[in-house]
Amino acid sequence: MGLFNKNQAKQLGKAGDVAGLIALIQQADEAKERADAAHELARLPDQIASGHADAARTALTDAAEDPDPEVRSAALFAWAELAWDDSLDRLLAATGDSEWMVRLFAVTMLGRFPGPRSAAALQKALADDSEAMVREGAASSLGQLADPATQQALRLAEERDPDREVRRAAKDAVKQLEKGPA
Repeated sequence: MGLFNKNQAKQLGKAGDVAGLIALIQQADEAKERADAAHELARLPDQIASGHADAARTALTDAAEDPDPEVRSAALFAWAELAWDDSLDRLLAATGDSEWMVRLFAVTMLGRFPGPRSAAALQKALADDSEAMVREGAASSLGQLADPATQQALRLAEERDPDREVRRAAKDAVKQLEKGPA
């Protein structure tokens, strides 16, 4: 049944059926179906803006608080793709999620939102997160932000992080900073 419903989310997305995707996010029994619907919804910003913004925002707010981490991650993807005024707040809040996968999505998406709030949250994740993959994602996103003020945090991670992949990501981010904007 899950495969059929995944196709259903894709079909609704291809048809531009925002209302159908919102209903799937809110009513599907399987987490995978809700997550797929959130991903598809993120691809329809024009249709959402033309009459479905409040309902889409409500559905994604609910999805961001779903018990399943896959659904929460899909909601974060949608918030980041849609780039609403409060998308940054959603991503920042998710850096404290109990599931490492959700935190990884949050730090990865924060690389799209330059500014001091993103940089501070990413530096905190780089220094403090218990999961190496989240720290690695934070280092990579700091490189994307290209904020010279983050260089010290990256250098510290490059020298001291216990995980080799985190150290490599921090080193790559420092190189990006040194090269400057592309």
